[in-house]
Amino acid sequence: MKNIGMAFIATIFIFFFSLIVVSPIIMKIGYSSVEGSYHAATHAILLSLIFVIIVCTSVIIEEIHRINKKPHDD
Repeated sequence: MKNIGMAFIATIFIFFFSLIVVSPIIMKIGYSSVEGSYHAATHAILLSLIFVIIVCTSVIIEEIHRINKKPHDD
C-alpha cells in the first residue's frame, strides 16, 4: 500500500510540476495565445510522461542488473 501511495504522490507532483514549470516554457517556444492556452498543458504533461518513462525504465534495468549480479544460493 505504501508503494501505491508514493506512486500517487509522485504522479500528482509531476502533474503540477508540468503545469507550473514545463507549460510556460512550451508556451514561449511558439504557440499562439489560443493554441498555447489549450495545448501547452497537455504537451507539458506528455513531455513529463516521456521523461518519467525513461527514468522508470533505467531504474528497472538497474534493478535487473543488481539481481543478476547477486550470487545465487543453489
